[in-house]
Amino acid sequence: MSTMVKAFARNFSDSRDRFLAAADKAGAVLTTYAHPLRGPGDEPLACDIARLGASDPEMLLVLITGVHGVEHYPGSASVCDWLERSAVEGLPDGMGAVVIHAINPWGAAWCRRYTEDNVDLARNFLDFDAPRPTHPPYQEVEPLLRHMEGHEAQEVIQKLFARLGEREAIDALMSGQYEYPDGFSFGGHVATWSRETVEGILADQVGSAKRVCLVEFHSGLGPWGEVMPVSMQTGSDLDRARCYYGENIIAPRVEKGSHGAPGHTTDGYLQLLGEREVSSIVLEYGTYPPSESLPVLLADHWVHANGKALTEFGRKIASENLEMHCPSDAAWQSEVIEKGTAFIAASIRGLQQCH
Repeated sequence: MSTMVKAFARNFSDSRDRFLAAADKAGAVLTTYAHPLRGPGDEPLACDIARLGASDPEMLLVLITGVHGVEHYPGSASVCDWLERSAVEGLPDGMGAVVIHAINPWGAAWCRRYTEDNVDLARNFLDFDAPRPTHPPYQEVEPLLRHMEGHEAQEVIQKLFARLGEREAIDALMSGQYEYPDGFSFGGHVATWSRETVEGILADQVGSAKRVCLVEFHSGLGPWGEVMPVSMQTGSDLDRARCYYGENIIAPRVEKGSHGAPGHTTDGYLQLLGEREVSSIVLEYGTYPPSESLPVLLADHWVHANGKALTEFGRKIASENLEMHCPSDAAWQSEVIEKGTAFIAASIRGLQQCH
């Protein structure tokens, strides 16, 4: 990039301070949703909302960071960079933008994928009055995870890859399960604070917009420095996503052998936003391979399941988890900011042209 990229924040308070300053610079209207818990340094936690553009738009862009808490930091840097450089002049007439900064602030602050309830927010958007999905592959690996010690996480992943194959092991661990509240990738039995908060934000902010594009910023999936669009939609909605972002889009719910991710945030957005034209996309910023990141996620799970978050080992794992999902490498940060900015621009064009 021709313009220097600011170093990404490495803790929640710094990311929040930058966002609030960037939103103020862009002239956004700010709203804060205070979280009931505190961070590891006893810092206050909150989800902050910046609103820009038309007050009652026909088209609405929604940018969301921190669905998976520790993945918040590259997304935060991306939306801050956009607010600082492009937001004011980047929205056409008739379009509004809402930036939801750290929808899972507890997970972001503690460098965890999950919420304070040990819930994967991207598996929490179910009707919990209906029967919950089952996931037999997780049932098979759960005993091994239950008896694991934190320092054994690397060995456990190696065993699972050898037994199941890498793709099947990742599916078993990451697809989401609803039987073990203290287990890995738990989707919850009730709506989390974060789910209720994002539903309330969208109910308040969408207004009469007829076309809505929601972009979630994630990290940890894909080749180093790549930014990959993932759509959980199908049919004509998926065709529209390809109009927005091109043919090179990952579509797990139509690709053979891919898991469907029950209770995904996309399902919640579609349920809430009713008859509007809704385009929901996940931007994945590629970092380290699963053979390196999954052991850290398992160790992090053990740390919090056993009350070790504030021990020396717990802090070490939190730092490693942050690096797995937000590399400190300056070239990586510059590359994903450049590509992320291009996807935000594509979202704005898509709202105008793809319907």
